[in-house]
This record gives sequence, structure tokens and C-alpha cells, in this order.
Amino acid sequence: MKKLLSLNLTVLLLVAVSCSDNKPAPGSNEIFVDFKSESPMVVNGPEDIFYYSDYIDSVVYVPLETSDECLVGEVTDMHFVNDRIFVKSGLYSIFIFGKDGKFISKVSRRGRGHGEYTNMAGWDVNPSNNEINIYSNADETVYVYSIQGNFLRSVRLGEGIHRDFCVLPNGNYLFYTPDYMKNNYRGVLQTDPEGKIINQPLVLSGSARKCILFNKNFVHLSNGQVGLIGPFGFDNIYHINTDTSEIAYHITTNVKIAQSVLEDDTPGSFMEQELYCLEDYLETDNLVIFHMSNMKEKGVDVKYDKRTGKTFCRSWKWENDQPQLLGTHFLPSDKMLWEDGGRWADYGVILSEISTSFLMQMPEEMRNQIAPDCTMDSNPVVCLYYYKR
Repeated sequence: MKKLLSLNLTVLLLVAVSCSDNKPAPGSNEIFVDFKSESPMVVNGPEDIFYYSDYIDSVVYVPLETSDECLVGEVTDMHFVNDRIFVKSGLYSIFIFGKDGKFISKVSRRGRGHGEYTNMAGWDVNPSNNEINIYSNADETVYVYSIQGNFLRSVRLGEGIHRDFCVLPNGNYLFYTPDYMKNNYRGVLQTDPEGKIINQPLVLSGSARKCILFNKNFVHLSNGQVGLIGPFGFDNIYHINTDTSEIAYHITTNVKIAQSVLEDDTPGSFMEQELYCLEDYLETDNLVIFHMSNMKEKGVDVKYDKRTGKTFCRSWKWENDQPQLLGTHFLPSDKMLWEDGGRWADYGVILSEISTSFLMQMPEEMRNQIAPDCTMDSNPVVCLYYYKR
């Protein structure tokens, strides 16, 4: 069962205000984030307020079918490809559902036998044939399964260390390594479907050597390109094709990271230095979304309007284990991600999920709008955010 709900201001709420008066002109590829300010952000008029209803066309709530063969645990990643929902549960299992929430199949073959993977360092879905590709870095192998969950083949890779991975529509693979390692590539490497290296469409070079986060970085864009947010010291968002890459957006801020911190590739007390990192990158046809953090007490949620060049921010810091808002309307996003725009993105659609435990805490009227038949034993509800083009 699914519900198609049009968005309105009573549901979506006001979530951010314009980040700074120092805004790039429309068409510019610079995104400025005022990270140091702890003053309330200036609102000169409605144009300085971010409304999700200006960007999202509709939201589809999809309760996932629940049965003994498809019990979904913690949702750690999702893809939405060709009107099918692919859900990673825990560390090693992938469940496939239709857009109506009906269970199709699952891939859960951890092991060391034929057609089994040791771990799941990365995974993706080929949009041309719906094949599920699982990258195991324990044996540098990609394991390929059909949408019915049947093992098809394995692709042995050459030596190398890869932090993220995705599949292109032509079956080629992109691998990403942000950190500096001697004798290892740095940037994005492309291979053919058999694992043979073709080229390196993105080379990360320079004096910045430290890498802090190894989170998921690749985002499939609606035009067939792949988006990627740069690592520590590379404040760019790249758009990557099969042959080339370009800096689509450059992120600037008023925090200055010391060169000695950037160049130090050994563990140390860099956390005491002034620094920031970029994470949680998503992108649609009209928005760029990411999070900036000093990895201690302060963070800024950023939304950049690609049509107008305007940047919106929500700034907060942790005090006494609680997030304190610094002058914007703040949603409790740790548990309300479904209302705050989503967590994963594929081809212009952003996804999130509502756990049934949280669903049961909602007011009855809202719960009945989203998933009236769900119980505490049900699988989660997937939210599909269709953004305006």
C-alpha cells in the first residue's frame, strides 16, 4: 500500500534561512558557508527562507511488505532504480521491493563459498539491467546478482584500496579513494565490466594528505553523471562522466585549516586544530545538499539552490548532549529525517525511511495518512521524495 501526499507548509514546515549576505551571483559555481557565526541569521524577506514545498513535487510513502522471508533490520543504505527499492539491512543483506512495497527477492550470501561475499564494502545497482553489484574489499572482488537474487558472476579486481564504488549504465565501475597512500591511486578510477582499468577520470593531487571520513560519497544524478563531494582539503563537488570530470561547485568558508594539518598524513592531535569536513552529500536537479562539521560540537546543514545560486543554512551546536539551534527553525532531524528531505539519493529522487517504532509515536491522524496498517512488527516505511525539475 502506498500514499501519495502533496506537500504543504503545515507538513513540511520552515527549516532554514539564508546563510549569508555574501552570496554568489546566480550561475556561479561557488557555495559560501558562514561557519563561524553564532548569531541569528538575517532574514530580509520571504526570499531568504527555505521551504521544501518550493523544491519537492510530492512524497510517496511506501510501507514495505512484511513476511518471514523479508524481515528488514536496521536500514543502512538504499537505492531507487527503475521503480524498485533496494534496501541494505545491517551489514550484509539487500532486500528488493517494488514501488508498491511488495517483496521481490533478497541477496544475503555472506560466506566464503561459491557466489558468496566476505563483506560488503560497497554496493550499487546497474540501471540498465537491475543487476546488484556487491564489492568485497576483503578479496578485491565484485559479486553480481540478478534482481531475483541469483548469483551471476564475480569480477576480480587488481590490487588497490577503494573506499567507495558505483556502477555506470554501461556496466563500467567507478572506484574512489580519497586518502593519500603511497603507491595507490588517489581520486576516481574507472574499470570495464571485467575489472580492467580504463582510465582515471578524477585525479586528486596536491599537498593535502589527511583524510578523515570514509563515508558514502557517490551520488547518481538524473542526467547519467555521477556526483562526488571531495575529501578533507578538497572543497569541491565533482560531476564525473565516463571520460572526464569537472568541478561543478566549489565550497568556500571562513574557517582556515592550517597547512600543517592538511599535509600531515599521520594520526595526531589535529582535532584540537581549527578544521571542518564535508559529508552527507545529496544532489537533485535543483538542489545541492551537504553537511559541514568541525567534528566536535558544531555543524551546519547546507542547501544550495542551483537555479538561483542562493545558499540556505541551518546552524547548530551541541551543548550538554543536546543540539542547540543558532537562529533558524530547527527540526529534530536525528529522528525526523523523513520530514527533513531524505538521506540517500538516486537519479534525482531522494529516499528516507521511517522506522515502525517511530511511526507508532506519531499522532494517530498523521500515522493513518502514512501507513495505517503498520504495527510494531512491520517493516519500515520508505519515503520517496520527487523533487521538481
